[in-house]
Amino acid sequence: MESVLEHMAQNPELWAFLLLVACGLGLPPWSEELVILGSGYFVASGELSYLSAVIWCWAGILAGDTVIFSLGRFVGDRVYHWPVLRSHLRPARRRRFNSSFLKRGTKVVFIARFFPGVRMVAYLVAGNLGMKYWKFVLLDSIGAALIVPISVYIGWKFASNLDHVLDLMHQYRVPLAIVGALVLAFAWVRLGRARKEKLLRILRMRKNRDKSGS
Repeated sequence: MESVLEHMAQNPELWAFLLLVACGLGLPPWSEELVILGSGYFVASGELSYLSAVIWCWAGILAGDTVIFSLGRFVGDRVYHWPVLRSHLRPARRRRFNSSFLKRGTKVVFIARFFPGVRMVAYLVAGNLGMKYWKFVLLDSIGAALIVPISVYIGWKFASNLDHVLDLMHQYRVPLAIVGALVLAFAWVRLGRARKEKLLRILRMRKNRDKSGS
């Protein structure tokens, strides 16, 4: 955790983005969770706003995943032989994902966001087998939206004990995603109600104006 924080201390926003892109490519010896929690740490220190941390982390995740998807789409099967990716892309795992993707591609791509060990393979296969990019981005964005806001918040509120929090996040990844989904659903409902109330106020104002004009 300390090495991540040392990197990010130079420029928390930019380094969060760059490190998450690298995580998407399987390059550094740390995980997305470390970087996102680290962003929360810098929110707690006042060097980063909560909204800025969420946006930069979300963008970094999407950019890294897009690179993997694009490699699958445009480089094709040759990408499976690259040394940096070979350990993640063993033939048996690829065959399982190919079979699963052909049966239920949408579910596989969405669920893979919550399981680091299979995420890269799923996204390469999605690109390789021709999933529409807009659909991939939509699924990946929803998955990231379920994880990033709550993870940044946890890093913010528990900045003094991030190592313990990281262990808990690994144990309760799926429940955290469910909590994130509930939070998003609640926010969506509140937003819908606010828009409805605003529309009703406008209609009432117009109705009153028409009455006064007549």
